[in-house]
Amino acid sequence: MEQKFKLVLDGKAEQDFTVGLALGAGAAKGFAHIGVLDALEKAGIRIDVIAGSSMGAIIGGGYAAGLSVDSLADVALNSDWFDVLNLLDPVFPTRGFIDGQKIHAFLDELYDHKNIEDLAIPFAATTVDILRGDLFVLNEGNLANAARASSSIPIIFNPLTIDDQVLVDGGMIDPVPIDVVRSMGADYIIAVNVLAFSEDNMDKPAFQYMNANELKNSRSIWRFPKADEAWYQAGKPNMVEIAHETIILSMALIAANQVELANPNMIINVSTGLAAWNFLEAEIAIQKGYHETILQLELVKQKH
Repeated sequence: MEQKFKLVLDGKAEQDFTVGLALGAGAAKGFAHIGVLDALEKAGIRIDVIAGSSMGAIIGGGYAAGLSVDSLADVALNSDWFDVLNLLDPVFPTRGFIDGQKIHAFLDELYDHKNIEDLAIPFAATTVDILRGDLFVLNEGNLANAARASSSIPIIFNPLTIDDQVLVDGGMIDPVPIDVVRSMGADYIIAVNVLAFSEDNMDKPAFQYMNANELKNSRSIWRFPKADEAWYQAGKPNMVEIAHETIILSMALIAANQVELANPNMIINVSTGLAAWNFLEAEIAIQKGYHETILQLELVKQKH
C-alpha cells in the first residue's frame, strides 16, 4: 500500500484505494487540520473517509459536508475576539461554564443543517461517556450535534446527555481516532496529531529541580483585554484556561502514545506553538499543518 500511495503522489497511478483521515483533538491547535487538508488536496490525494475528535470533528465534519479548504480557512481567519466571545453563552456552572447552544447553532448553519449520513464523504465523530469511560462513535444524525458532542471539553462546556450517559470531548480517551477510521474501511490511514510536543520539549530531561522556598501563591486576573492585547492574554491564565490546559496536556500525552501504537500509514505530528485556547492565531496553525504535511509527503516520495 505504501508503494501505491507513492505512485499516486508521483502522478504515476490513479488512486484505486481508500484513504482515511484521522483528525485529532486540540482546540485552537486544530486549525492546523485546514492546512493538512490543503496540502493533501494539492498533492492530488483524495480523502475517502474521515473520523474526527473534538476540533478534528469540527473541521473534518465541515470538509465532509462539502466545505472547501478556502471556506474553512475563511471562517478561521476572519474572526476577531468579539466573534469568539459572541459564540460563548456562559451559564451558572453546574456542569460547565459555557452552555454551548450558540456554538451548535453556528455549526448547524455552517454545515447547512446536514446529517452525517447525507455527507459527501463518510464521516464519524467520537465522544466519551465521562461516567463510565466508554467511547461512542457518532456516525448518523445531525452533524452539528455530533461535532458539538465531540468537542464538549469537560468543565468548560455543558456536556450532552442521552439517558444516563454524559457525553464529553472524544479526545479524553481517543484524541486521534485512528481505529475508527480503520473500522470505516480505510486502506491507507493518515493520522494528524495537532497536540504533538515540540522538538525542544522532547529534548528536555525527564524532570528538573526547583527550590520550594521560591514558590509563591498566585491569583487569576479577571479583566477585559487592552486595545492592543488579545482576549486570551487577559487572565494569564485564569481558572477556565488552567482547566482547559490541564485537559489538553492529558490529551497530548495520550495522543503521543496512540499514534504510535495504532500504527497508521502516515503520522503528521503538528506542533503549533500555540495555546489551546488561542483562537485568534489560526493562520499560524494552518501554516504549520500545511508545511508539516508537505514534509511528510516529501519523505514518502523519497522512499525507494
